[in-house]
Amino acid sequence: MLKLFFILICLLYASHTYSQDKWLFVTEPFPPYFSEQLPQQGWLADIVVTALASQDIEASIEFTTWARALRLLEKNKRTALLGAYYSAEREKIFHYSRPLANSFTGLFKRKSSTINYDGSLTSLLPYSISKGSNYVISEDFSREHNLVITATNDLISSLRVLQLGRVDLVAGTKEVGEYWLNNHPQLQTGQPIVYIHPHLASHRLYIIFSKSAAQSKQQLIQLENGFNTIINNGEAAQVLLRHGFSEAKTEQYLQFLKR
Repeated sequence: MLKLFFILICLLYASHTYSQDKWLFVTEPFPPYFSEQLPQQGWLADIVVTALASQDIEASIEFTTWARALRLLEKNKRTALLGAYYSAEREKIFHYSRPLANSFTGLFKRKSSTINYDGSLTSLLPYSISKGSNYVISEDFSREHNLVITATNDLISSLRVLQLGRVDLVAGTKEVGEYWLNNHPQLQTGQPIVYIHPHLASHRLYIIFSKSAAQSKQQLIQLENGFNTIINNGEAAQVLLRHGFSEAKTEQYLQFLKR
């Protein structure tokens, strides 16, 4: 009888494990928010994984280039993309989650160079600019076709091109660029790079799902339910504190995450 009991328990456990949903996210490394080198792949990745676990969904994250990440999602080969900025063009083909974080996009230059930038895009016309392929910098930036812009695989490559003097400026995310400049070995040598003000734009980070995927609307609902669950049961706060957030910063972020 005892043996039969253990067999039933094992079968129930196996059935539960087998039936658990598994989602595969795709994105580009975006520290300090998320990256495969960070603990638990970063605080924002940890929040997302924890939210989905509360809905009995196992989530994993594949890190690649941004252009490839978008292609994989558009072809419905991944469940969702983590960390997208909003654009009107993207909204035509993707469902957007609630906002998950704030960031700024702007310009990096060599510390020794003189750049006459006054915040207007016309002041950038004399300069060559590098950015990552398929990056959204700002709506106005995308529409200004007179700018001299070259694309690289990612922000690290653009910053390296800037160090080598092949372009005058790099357009990218302030927080991510500063993280790479302080931590990536390829950028530890060469000319010092600095971020310049004013910002080109402020952005919010989202999770996006392909509208052409049959389950995308239901998956978005499951994700949002997960966020509500971990906010209300205290797990979200535990994640943030584990990643070094102060209690004040934790409360501020939770208010931001609530809908």
